[in-house]
Amino acid sequence: MKVAIVDDEPQIRRWIEQLVHKTELGIEVAGAYGNGKEALDACRSQPVDVIITDIKMPVMDGIELIRRLKEEFPSVRSMIMSSYSEFQYASEALKAGAGNYILKAEVTVGELREALNKLQSELALEKHRNDEVYSLKSALNHHHHTLRSIYLTDLVRGKPSAIHEFEAKMSAFQLRLPRRDLIVMTIRPDDAPDAGLHAKIKDHKLLESAMVNIIDETLVTEAGSGCCFVYEANLLVVLIGSNQTGSRSVREASLQYAHRIISNLSEYLQVSVSVGISPPYGDLSQLGHQFQEACEALKRKTFYEKRAIAWHKEEQAADTGFADKELPAFWKTFTQRIGERQYKQAAEAVEALMGGIQQRKPFTEAEAKALCLQIAFTLHQALRDLKEGAAVYEPELIHQEIAELSTFERLKQWLLLRTAHFIDEAQVRQGSYNKTIREVCAFIKESYAEGISLQQAADKVHLNKTYLSELFKKEMGVSFNDYLTHLRIEKVKELIRSGDSTIGMMAEQVGYPDGSYLTKVFKKATGMTPLEYKQAHAMR
Repeated sequence: MKVAIVDDEPQIRRWIEQLVHKTELGIEVAGAYGNGKEALDACRSQPVDVIITDIKMPVMDGIELIRRLKEEFPSVRSMIMSSYSEFQYASEALKAGAGNYILKAEVTVGELREALNKLQSELALEKHRNDEVYSLKSALNHHHHTLRSIYLTDLVRGKPSAIHEFEAKMSAFQLRLPRRDLIVMTIRPDDAPDAGLHAKIKDHKLLESAMVNIIDETLVTEAGSGCCFVYEANLLVVLIGSNQTGSRSVREASLQYAHRIISNLSEYLQVSVSVGISPPYGDLSQLGHQFQEACEALKRKTFYEKRAIAWHKEEQAADTGFADKELPAFWKTFTQRIGERQYKQAAEAVEALMGGIQQRKPFTEAEAKALCLQIAFTLHQALRDLKEGAAVYEPELIHQEIAELSTFERLKQWLLLRTAHFIDEAQVRQGSYNKTIREVCAFIKESYAEGISLQQAADKVHLNKTYLSELFKKEMGVSFNDYLTHLRIEKVKELIRSGDSTIGMMAEQVGYPDGSYLTKVFKKATGMTPLEYKQAHAMR
């Protein structure tokens, strides 16, 4: 408990402070002040639990101080310690809100202890009651939001029972959403699940709750109504009535709402998010379809690493000419080069295709991954045809690796490296490989665990480092460092699947300085930490 002492005589203030310490109640004296105004100003800048004050003082007397405290700080308790024994003063003090009235001439340590102990008990009881009320309100609020989220999740999934109960649930949850023409938004933190590392709130559940509250407040301010809820981990859903857009077009209003949501989450929580938007449909029966559209728009935007806002109709206007023209032309060239065993030219066709996809973005994430899977299987089948019994990846393993790649850039690098290793194997078996590059690849495979560099490889084959770098890229289709990193990451995956090595041991076995650096490189290459990869592999 913190006590402030108020008296216009310095020696009296010191005497009262000594009495307080002698009570041995563990009370802290927060300050001693010469009049009521000084004490009131102090209460505005620091927490005080109890005021012990005289009555007659200059500037502001004790009774006025108690009245002002009751107005501004009703939880602060007051005690009068005065030289005046007249009933008039005691009456005024008690009417103003003083908890006790003690005469200075008669006060003892025991009497002061009893009075302060009583105030301590009152404060403890009040705190306990306040805590109970807060806990009850929090539980009711959490229960309300949980029920709301369960219902709204069923609604956006298109469940008939949820649609049938719409009006009743809107009334129960005090939501003002129309039955027709709802705008659906999906919101995902950028770089999830690591978004919380830079946020003001580190706890994931508390962060999601804060995001929902800020979005709800933003919708009330910007649109007049609307609601947000957690659909699943790292995915929020927003519903807004399009009839509240006024004279603006639905698209214009939706983009404004999304921009304001992004801005507020960044300002108040330091969280960066992307938003997918589906335009309104006629009635609730289409809400499930709208939700899927908003998810697709968001996934396409984040897959190609173009963050912020995606309007479904714009994202849907894909480059169909690419699938109709460029893709058939690629397959014709690619299969022809593979059949003619012109593997470098086949790899060049793959690189050109992936560059075109990255520039024009004609495919969804699922379509792009299916295409890469098909190319990878074609390469490995060609390798098997080249030499019977050649080692190839299991289809399940390739599928798992592709599924774990969260962006197109990672998917592209994965396929180019897979193609480079195919060229390496194929040309070694053919004997048509550049002798220098064969030696470099053999050196990498033999020495990758020793922390080798491009300079060491150049010294090995007696070439200038810059020239070797250009030659390696020309022959293999990828850089020396990318080839080395891929080889190490593949070895780490093998070690993880074997289940016997720690992160530190794996780092040592593949040539990285420590486990922390390995984790950083592994996540950059795969989109997952080694632990996440191990957990994902264990579930398959």
